[in-house]
Parts: sequence; structure tokens; C-alpha cells
Amino acid sequence: MGEASEYLRLRREAAPKIAAGTFLCIISPICMLLLGALSDYSLLSISEDMAGGIGLCILLVLVSAAVVLFLSCDGKVKEYEYLDKEKFETEYGVIGMVTEKRKHFQDTYSSLNIKGTVLCILSIIPMLIAASVEHDFLAVIALCILLIIVGIGCIAFTYGGVIQGSMDRLLQEGDYTWENKKRKDWIGPVSAIYWLIVTAIFFWYTYGPEGNGQPKYSWVLWAIAGALYGALIVAVRLIEHLRRK
Repeated sequence: MGEASEYLRLRREAAPKIAAGTFLCIISPICMLLLGALSDYSLLSISEDMAGGIGLCILLVLVSAAVVLFLSCDGKVKEYEYLDKEKFETEYGVIGMVTEKRKHFQDTYSSLNIKGTVLCILSIIPMLIAASVEHDFLAVIALCILLIIVGIGCIAFTYGGVIQGSMDRLLQEGDYTWENKKRKDWIGPVSAIYWLIVTAIFFWYTYGPEGNGQPKYSWVLWAIAGALYGALIVAVRLIEHLRRK
């Protein structure tokens, strides 16, 4: 009982940090986009190369800060890794305690998901307005606003998901049933390989022999990669489903 309570406490404390890290990752390209646009329209007296370089440095700093947050949170629950990988017997009294906590959190979790969903849907409005004006600089500003709104929506998703996930882990329900735990052994390595390849393509396309050297344009690779990632995970899960038959 004490161990379960400690795990829930650690995950609740980690939730805002993980949400903040997620937000930093999403907004990390904003400075690069803005500086590039300001340079293009001579609103800032720096070259495009300098604007791209400064923007890329800021992007890397923000992503690095996010990684620090993720790793610090992960380190505090290192001893509980077995919850994600192993099938275990739940300690007496834990199921009742965790079920009660999850019941009390359900309204908050639902509210966070609704807010996150609404924000992600509304985030497209700035782009629609910019499209009606047909001005490239306004389109960049709209894209930055879109990223901020999506980032705020993801804060809601992540905060609620971390807390909900901690209780589902202890109850071995939802995404943490034994079948889903076995599936994650595939998803983890596949995800790591995928994003390493995406990163390599980004640097080659931007700074390689035939690259344009302008990350303000090649950021679109990340948007495409994000969309394809969902398809990749669906494919991995389908393969796993077929293998179990």
C-alpha cells in the first residue's frame, strides 16, 4: 500500500514537469520561424543564415530543457519500471485505494481531455484567417499561434494522462494490460529508430550538400513526420494483433 501511494505521489508531482516539457518541444520551432520571417521582410537587420542559426540554437535549448525535465521525472520512478514491463500481483488493499482515487480524478481527467481537444480544434483558426488575407508573414505568425495553442492543449492532455496512467499501471488496465505491455516492447524501439531517422533526414535536407540551409522551411518535415508517426504506430499494432492470432 505504501509503495503504491509513493508511486502515485511521484507521478502526480511529475505531471506538471512532463506537461511543461511537452509544451517546450511543441513551441521550440517558433523562434526559428519568427526570426526567419522577420529577416525575410527586413524587419530585423540580420541575415537569413544568422536568423536560421539563432532559431535552431533556441530550438535545441528548448528541446534540451524538455529532455532534462523528462529524464529527471523518469529517474525518480526508475525502481517502478517493472509496472510497464511485467505482470505483477497487486498488493492487498491497493486495488480499492487506487480505484477510489481514479474515480475522484475522473471528472478532472475528462475535463482536461475536453479542453485539450477543443484547443487543438480551435488552433486552426489563425491559419484560416491568415489564408484569407494571403500574406506570408501573417501565415508565419498564425503558425506560431497555432503551435502555442496546440502546446497548451497538449499540456492538458499530458497532465491528465500522466496521473491517469499512473493509476492504470497499478490496476493493470487500459494501456497497461499484460497484452499492451508486451506490445510496447515493440513500439519503444520502433519509435526511437523512427525519430532518429527523421532527425537525420532533417539535418541532411537542411545542411547537407544539396540542402537549402534554411530550417525555417524544412520544419515542415517534422509536421509530416508527426502525421506519419501515427500511421506507423497503427501499423505496428496491427502487426502485433495479427501475430497473436
